[in-house]
Amino acid sequence: MKKLLCFIFIGVFLFASEYGKISGRVIDVETGEPLIGADVIAEGTELGAATDEKGDYTILFVPVGTYQVVASYISYDPYTYTNVIVNADQTTLLNFRVRPTLIEVKGVTAVAERPMVVISQTQTGRAVTASEVERLPVTTINQVITLQAGVVQSDLGTHIRGGRSTEITYYVDGIATKVPHFNTQSTAISPAGVQEITVVSGGFDAEYGDALSGIVNIITKEGGTKHTGSFRYLGDAMFSSFDELAFGYNIYNLSFGGPLPGASRFRYFVSGEYMRTDAYQQALYFIPSPRDEHRSQARFSYLFPNAKGKVTISAHNERVQYVPYGWGDWTSSHRYDLKYFDQRPMNRMKNWIASATFNYMATAKTLASLKLGVTDYERVYGNRDYVWEEENDRKWYEDYRLYAEHLIPYLFDTEWLEANDITFRNILIDSLIPRHEEYTTRDVAALRNSPYALEGRFYTTGDYRYWMYLHNRDYQGRFDIIHSVGKIHEFKTGLDFTQYNMQNANNNLPFDANPFWEYYDRTPYKIAYYIQDKMDFEGLIARLGVRVDYFDAKAYTFAEPENFMNDTIIESEPNYTISPRLGFSLPVTDRMKLRFNYGHYFQIPAFDDMYTTNDTGVIRFAILRGNTQVGNINLKPQKTVMYELGIENQLTDVFAVGFTAFFKDVYDLTQLREVPAIPLSYYMFFNVDYGNIKGFELNIQKRMSDMWAFGINYTLQLAKGTAATAYEWYYDHYHWDIDVPVIDYWLDFDERHTLNANFDLAFPQDFFFVLLQEFSSSFVFSYHSGHPYTPFDLRGNRLGDENSARMTGYWNVNWNFSRQVSIGPLNMTLNGMIFNLFDTEQVTNVYRTTGEPDDHGDPEPGLSQFGYISMTSSRYSPQADYDHDGLITPVEKKQDYMLAIEDYYRDPRNWNRPFTMRLGIGIGF
Repeated sequence: MKKLLCFIFIGVFLFASEYGKISGRVIDVETGEPLIGADVIAEGTELGAATDEKGDYTILFVPVGTYQVVASYISYDPYTYTNVIVNADQTTLLNFRVRPTLIEVKGVTAVAERPMVVISQTQTGRAVTASEVERLPVTTINQVITLQAGVVQSDLGTHIRGGRSTEITYYVDGIATKVPHFNTQSTAISPAGVQEITVVSGGFDAEYGDALSGIVNIITKEGGTKHTGSFRYLGDAMFSSFDELAFGYNIYNLSFGGPLPGASRFRYFVSGEYMRTDAYQQALYFIPSPRDEHRSQARFSYLFPNAKGKVTISAHNERVQYVPYGWGDWTSSHRYDLKYFDQRPMNRMKNWIASATFNYMATAKTLASLKLGVTDYERVYGNRDYVWEEENDRKWYEDYRLYAEHLIPYLFDTEWLEANDITFRNILIDSLIPRHEEYTTRDVAALRNSPYALEGRFYTTGDYRYWMYLHNRDYQGRFDIIHSVGKIHEFKTGLDFTQYNMQNANNNLPFDANPFWEYYDRTPYKIAYYIQDKMDFEGLIARLGVRVDYFDAKAYTFAEPENFMNDTIIESEPNYTISPRLGFSLPVTDRMKLRFNYGHYFQIPAFDDMYTTNDTGVIRFAILRGNTQVGNINLKPQKTVMYELGIENQLTDVFAVGFTAFFKDVYDLTQLREVPAIPLSYYMFFNVDYGNIKGFELNIQKRMSDMWAFGINYTLQLAKGTAATAYEWYYDHYHWDIDVPVIDYWLDFDERHTLNANFDLAFPQDFFFVLLQEFSSSFVFSYHSGHPYTPFDLRGNRLGDENSARMTGYWNVNWNFSRQVSIGPLNMTLNGMIFNLFDTEQVTNVYRTTGEPDDHGDPEPGLSQFGYISMTSSRYSPQADYDHDGLITPVEKKQDYMLAIEDYYRDPRNWNRPFTMRLGIGIGF
């Protein structure tokens, strides 16, 4: 704790680089001559600049947000632009045409239009502002991300341009937030607390590393010059008497921000959110899957006089816990064996982020900045201890309790283990056995607890087969210097460092004395240096950069784990990578540009692929069980080479189109491969997988004018490779005895055609029809072509090549609508969201044997396969005795079997949700 407090204290002197700049020209509207020495100020800040001999100005280091910008000059009317949006790492162009003063007037005010073509942008990126998020029919940030071009969703997660779900890095206020064990997203920020979301799907700058497919940069809200506050509720509680609409969904959000009283330079923004639902899983109908989440965030800042610098302290805290419905196995048959199981696994995740920032403008052209942050992520997964919760009077808002959770603190307490002559194996295996009962589908108890007199299908008794605890705390530091040379060059260089503290304790068969298990406690680190130059010429914008990354896994293991006579230890070898980045934007006019981008991108493999099961205290026990997965401490970074070419054109004041073609070669992806050994072979991760993705994106936008707006993005994507996950070949080999692939094939998440479109309406306060005054509406249409799958017959023989068949595509419409009513100083908003407005059938999973979501293709058995069962038999079950005469006849047994099989294979999770409605209210000032 002292170390952490010291770290946070140092972090007070840090700075977050979420800023852009404003530039343009000030001229006399009558003569067209430039005005020298005119002042341009961003109101509410102390940021500004004076025009040069050409009338040009540049305001550097403007924090992301929306501003009023004023140009003033002696003997000229002041000119004000409102609603000026500044995006991270981009230039906002703002030209002023001022008029000489003849009579004293208040000046001219105009609403600035956000440029539809950002001339300075050389990569593919889309910034979504807080106001845009508010209009969309979304409740999470991830839903916003999936609406962007090139982004698709699958059972494996979110994918950008055909990459694995583990190839995206998420930043929150400049801090990387991921679960490094698996390279997955760790933190979800409430939409109400977000100022801007930027999704960069290609060509990210050299300052960003450790990502192959894309960057998601989330910037949270900061307090402004005025006090603001809001309370929002959205849910379906009002539909509790309608079974088809009641999902027990309720979400509450409370936010406040502004200057601290008596100290206008101190700003604050705090926000809290709570969500609870009885059915969080997407399915054809309501399925019991409770989930509750709470998260809070705070951001405090102090602005130095004369805009010389800023201190910011940010914090985020989150807890998510849920119990899923059913359980799909790895054979992709999408069974839900645990439908009638009392001990469906619980999942509880906690994470927090703390950062502090400081920047200082050494000169008007130079910014020196330093950033530090801490992220902490903890997850437990396994059986929920309902007995303990009842005995300890657990409240509805408190944590779920994991079986044997009290053992967790001892697992990684080396001093305690040594003092008591106990090993972590004693705790992780021996201590869990008496607390777990093996689950089964085949015994009398399983029969009695099933709604059908059928064994071998539904698990009904015992405990779930998993017990897991993992934890990571990483410390991040970064130092940057940005220096502008004239109007053309902006040099940026920096050094960043991350120290990880990784822990994982996993028992895959906690009721077995010889289980699948793993344990590691590692402290790897990485360090990187980058330098880049952004050059803004009159007819060319270029971004040139290079990044060098160094990584040390800091691990060791046995050289020959299968040879118990050889205790030779090998250590991991540090590695480094060099990533050149190159991007060009060629403005044809002030509304049209061509652009090209090329870059090399590297990512450290998931740490679980490096460390799983290879601790010297684990590996030789584990491999004796056979079929064991072993990490490789000398995995190399994974690599992507990406090219893209685009054209963007704003055809009119309100209409723009854009086209981007892209190609990606992906090398050295991780994959399990068999290692022949005596007495038993095992499986280890190697850099052997390859992928190539190509396609194009088409964007058409019509901005809000005449009370309506429209946008559409279409993506054609062809994603091929040798595997969709690092485990794919292992499961294919284990279940189907499939050989190592020698060619690439369509990846599981290859979604050939994706289309997203929005149609927005916004009626002004003076609209002639009173009921529509200040009413807004947003329809979002999406189409998704089907994902591929591999067809098999009922005997397990593959019919055709890998992923040679495809599911049917589907379309969907979501709708968000709201009406604002002013009540004195308060603004009240009534709103609603409807998902799947037209209640379309949306199949997301099918059986490999039939291509259908509810039919596995099993043939109907003959009556002769069933016998008589009397009530004197231990296998008698009254569920199948339909006439209650104490005897189950073959007819009754077959009827029961057919009902059970139909129930077993009709998994509601093979569909997206049906028509769903939520209503809400908000109050703000």
